[in-house]
Amino acid sequence: MDKNSSNKLLKEFVRQTMKEYFTKLDGHPVDKVYDLVIGEVEKPLLEETIKYCNGNQSRAAVLLGISRGTLRKKIKLYNIS
Repeated sequence: MDKNSSNKLLKEFVRQTMKEYFTKLDGHPVDKVYDLVIGEVEKPLLEETIKYCNGNQSRAAVLLGISRGTLRKKIKLYNIS
């Protein structure tokens, strides 16, 4: 990653990626884009947050702003070990 792109905020990466995605569709029909994006983003978000918290699910849940029960449900949903 070059210095210029490392200074971009996450929302700018998402914005650019979505622009590229829609451009590449080239008029082909698509639906449920929200579900597609959340499905692609949520699992690595959870995995990296849990790693950052050294496997401490309670701490990861607080960092994510969700309950520990919700985190455990998502861990099961995405088969995260």
